[in-house]
Amino acid sequence: MNDQRRVSETLRITEMLSSDIPAVVLIEQESNPEPWSHESFLEELIRPHSFLLVARLAAKSGEMVVGFLCFWLVADEIQILNIAVHPAYRRQGVGHALLCHCLNYGAQRRCLGAVLEVRSSNLVAQHLYTSLGFRVVGQRKDYYGCHKEPALLMELSMAREHLRRWSNGMGKPSLEV
Repeated sequence: MNDQRRVSETLRITEMLSSDIPAVVLIEQESNPEPWSHESFLEELIRPHSFLLVARLAAKSGEMVVGFLCFWLVADEIQILNIAVHPAYRRQGVGHALLCHCLNYGAQRRCLGAVLEVRSSNLVAQHLYTSLGFRVVGQRKDYYGCHKEPALLMELSMAREHLRRWSNGMGKPSLEV
């Protein structure tokens, strides 16, 4: 059985709890050259328009957090702010599952679209977003501060034909919140 199949059988997407933040911060520090702080995640937990998800994987000692996603619901749009997967679990469908849950959650609330920024050098993430229907619509020059790296602005029109694509993510497409 391949790794992706093993991960898909035990992966669970849930709402982030404050007790998850230490594990999330570790993933963030390993994934982002300009990582969010513990306080940044705490602030997002209390914003009424902010939603934080974690991907939990069954382990011998219980469940472990292997990925997270933070997004806002603003009017009829999803704004994806941050997503990362623990390096040991990348390219096994965890990010795809988190995004599918996010998009389905927005679709259930009649969102019309989703937007995000991605580093122009992050080709793996761009491929993931494109596979879910996002397309590049612009660029933000010097968006990522310390490296003066541009961001690609990507958006998704949440038309009904995309629902099948999102439902093919690992696990159930409904969100456990």
